[in-house]
Amino acid sequence: MNKLSPIRFRELVPPILAGTVTMLASITLTVVSAWLITKAWEMPPVMDLTVAVTAVRALGISRALFRYIERIVSHKLALNVASRTRAAAYERLAAVPAQAMSLKRGELLSRLGADIDSLSDVIVRTIVPTGVAALTSVLAIAFAGLLSWAVALVLLLGLSLAAIIPPALAARGVRLAEENRATAFAEYTSAIDHVLVDQAGLRVRGEMPQALATADRAATAYAAADESGASATAIGAASSIWLHGFTVVAVLLVAGGFYSSDSYSPQWLGVLVLLSLAAFESVSLLPDAAVARTRAAGAAQRLAEIAEIPVEQAPALRVASATPHLRAHGLVYGWDSDLGTCDLDLPFGSRHEIIAPSGTGKTTLLLTLAGFLTPRAGSVEIDGISPAHLAGTVLFSPEDGHIFATTLRDNLALGAPTATDSDMLAVIEAVGLSDWVNGLEQGLSTVLRQGAHSLSGGQRRRVLLARALLSDAPILLLDEPTEHLDAEGSAEMLALLSRDELPGALAKRTVVVVRHVR
Repeated sequence: MNKLSPIRFRELVPPILAGTVTMLASITLTVVSAWLITKAWEMPPVMDLTVAVTAVRALGISRALFRYIERIVSHKLALNVASRTRAAAYERLAAVPAQAMSLKRGELLSRLGADIDSLSDVIVRTIVPTGVAALTSVLAIAFAGLLSWAVALVLLLGLSLAAIIPPALAARGVRLAEENRATAFAEYTSAIDHVLVDQAGLRVRGEMPQALATADRAATAYAAADESGASATAIGAASSIWLHGFTVVAVLLVAGGFYSSDSYSPQWLGVLVLLSLAAFESVSLLPDAAVARTRAAGAAQRLAEIAEIPVEQAPALRVASATPHLRAHGLVYGWDSDLGTCDLDLPFGSRHEIIAPSGTGKTTLLLTLAGFLTPRAGSVEIDGISPAHLAGTVLFSPEDGHIFATTLRDNLALGAPTATDSDMLAVIEAVGLSDWVNGLEQGLSTVLRQGAHSLSGGQRRRVLLARALLSDAPILLLDEPTEHLDAEGSAEMLALLSRDELPGALAKRTVVVVRHVR
């Protein structure tokens, strides 16, 4: 199921063996208890029961111990697989940025988060329980066959039906609801992320009530979709209980017939009946295993799209000239539909500003100009080369650029690892943050412990702009660099960006600024 990081068979051996030993300890405990109960009914000398009593205590302790070991090794495997899968997904998305940017934020979060977690859950909830159930059932049937071949056949039939019918019923119902659940989860993630990440802007624009209402509707839809498979799970569990009961009754009738006709001991009868009762413990988990596997199938399919990104065939990156010329001709940009058309002719050193209402596709246009999104029509070129095939030429500074919970110096050096403290302080002064930085106890070494929440909205904008100016990219695409600034601060930033000589690594650059209508 996991194409990004397949599970090796030898990795499954420890958890399946640990789970099987746990189930065998449980079955053996039941069998010994059955013998002890029926033997004690005959009131033998106490010494005849001593070994059985000791065995019951030992098996009770060992079952808990082996269960603990099984949990450790299975969860360790699941976490390792999730880690490998996530690393492989990041590697492929980084190799072809356009593939990552073609996904909406909610889709990207759900694939790299919930979808990978769902696949790792399959190990604990599906693969290991299925292997344990198969191995335990074979051993239980073999042991029953040593006592009675007829009971072994009944147990074989009952366990086989319990391993097929209840999981199939549970999986069928969940399969019908899973598509709606996946869509609802992506919408729910997008809505919550929008409220959490852009809460300051939403409050300023008075859009917070609508955003919260959208998030509430998405949460309600997701809850309804998540519960839609409950009936299927209940049907599978109920059918498992009925098959369990019928098998135990059948074993009782068959074993009882042999017991009455061949004068077997009561211990023999009790052991066979309680053996069949205990043997169903492992297969009773299979309906839940089928549900987990069915739900993970959608996640596997979505992650397979990332796995199919050929890392070795990523476009060979080239370097544009020191004075790149940005052109867009008949450029149609958008995600699922056309958001607008753009024509640009920006020689090196140009300044271009795009002002439009929120939601009209300004960020989408910048992503397309940067080469992160494929044009829906038309073309965008830098010195005749697609920006997707260029390295270090274009820097896109997003409105919600990430601020890491590390030092201010590290955050500024993100795009300029060789920048010195004097370079950073010069740019800090140019963007109007010198008073704030001088007031910090450790200056550039101050750790922003809460990431973006360590800064005000205006400070975050200035830090993002400083980070962009410290880079050596000759073309800057700035998304809302004046957001959360007052009128005076916004005018200062626009005046700074309109200078013939800019602060930072390059005095002359092409700068494209988008901002919404105030």
